[in-house]
Amino acid sequence: MSRSSMPRWWPFLPDSLGLLAAVLAVALPLSATVPAQAADLAAGARLYADHCAMCHGATGRPGPDSPVAAALDPPPADLSDPLFNSREPAPDWAMVISHGGHAMGLSAQMPAQGGVLTAAQVRDVVAYVKSLADTTGYPPGELNYFLALRTRKAFPEDEVVWKLRHTSRDGVDELRNVLEVEKRVGRRGQLIAELVHADDGRTSRAREVQLGYKHVLGWNLQRASILSGSLVLAVPLEGDRSLALQPSLAWARAWSDRWILQGSARAVLPLDDLDLGEVEVAAALHHRWTPWPRRVFPGVELVARTPFLSGEGDRMQWSVLPQVRIGLTRGGHVALNIGIEAPLSDQDWDWRGHMVLLWDFADGSLFKGW
Repeated sequence: MSRSSMPRWWPFLPDSLGLLAAVLAVALPLSATVPAQAADLAAGARLYADHCAMCHGATGRPGPDSPVAAALDPPPADLSDPLFNSREPAPDWAMVISHGGHAMGLSAQMPAQGGVLTAAQVRDVVAYVKSLADTTGYPPGELNYFLALRTRKAFPEDEVVWKLRHTSRDGVDELRNVLEVEKRVGRRGQLIAELVHADDGRTSRAREVQLGYKHVLGWNLQRASILSGSLVLAVPLEGDRSLALQPSLAWARAWSDRWILQGSARAVLPLDDLDLGEVEVAAALHHRWTPWPRRVFPGVELVARTPFLSGEGDRMQWSVLPQVRIGLTRGGHVALNIGIEAPLSDQDWDWRGHMVLLWDFADGSLFKGW
């Protein structure tokens, strides 16, 4: 291909790829292996039979004719279901066993065993319960990290997410609403549906619908890392806009038991004119200072955006986004994330306010566990 026949966005592609490589080069050395603790499955099986089987069943599935299970409301979970078993983090189950169901917004009928079992025994029981289902091919729930404001999430979810963004500009401010529904499919997949609405003070309209699919490409539980890819089709609801493909990659890893590092890269590719596309790379760091979900967790994001065609301002557009995640329910399945984004380069906006409200409906109703 001659230089004259290259598309106009071609010279900007090396900068975008170099930006992604720089983020990964910084992120990878900071990641540390989370040490695994050995568990005694035989001891866990005995403890499960003594303390858990009466309600949860000998195999993890409550018997249909069990009078004990029938008397419980809500009924005990099916621990032998591989999807349920895989996406429940082992540390959360250890907290439920130690402190009781009520402590994590679950059934108050599940008693606390912390005064009966030692920490090692609780670990043995959790390891045994995790062995009750064949979770081969399912990404483990320990890798289900916080949802950041701009960085894409790698773990597949069953969630409803409302995203609100206020952009302050000279003369004209804009309010952007996104309602996103995510649904797990198969062992590694997730369907995505989004409705995007914008209001600039003069017009208020639904701008586009986004439909897509996310797939977990791989993970390593010992290293606490996960990688996924997604492809989204943005369908405009206005006549002067183009269909656009949005391929993306998302990666996450626990730096330690207190620090979570995540990164993502996304391209926006208008199908009728690729010159109007862009690449966005984001990285987020959260401080998980406590295992209890209903707490306030600080974080910060660094975002870089590269339009294929330069307009007003810098071609490489940087911004920083300090934020806090607030767990609203005891189990953390309803959470709020708020933050203020400030530009670090010459851009056409002054500041942005973000708010994300998340409801993980796989973990219960919106009103459960408050």
